[in-house]
Amino acid sequence: MNSQLRNGMFAAVICGLGLLSAGSAAAGDLRAAFHTLPEETRVAVQAELAEVDLYLADPDGRWSAATERAVLRSVETIALNSGDRVHPRLTSPGAMRHYLEKLADGAYGTYLRRGDFSGGSAVLRGVNLGG
Repeated sequence: MNSQLRNGMFAAVICGLGLLSAGSAAAGDLRAAFHTLPEETRVAVQAELAEVDLYLADPDGRWSAATERAVLRSVETIALNSGDRVHPRLTSPGAMRHYLEKLADGAYGTYLRRGDFSGGSAVLRGVNLGG
């Protein structure tokens, strides 16, 4: 293996580790933002995500790994279905809370429900989005 390729792989691993730790901090902030919402709003967030098959549990207003996955996948879904014209940024607790409130209100429904998209594999997402 040449040194450029090895250095590139090393840099990718280091960046990946940085993203993992940043993702953990962001997940904690997302959980905290979720808990600042009234229970009916938390249930509405989960219900909206369940409606588009991103949340695969009963909406109960409680934070779980399933809730976290669904919220993060919803951001991906919105970006993909909008051609990256709409990309919610979960960069601060305030932005996270705002996103969750808008999600509960159905403000992103158009992008979550585009075509037959149901949050499937990356291959299916590419096909459904004309990619």
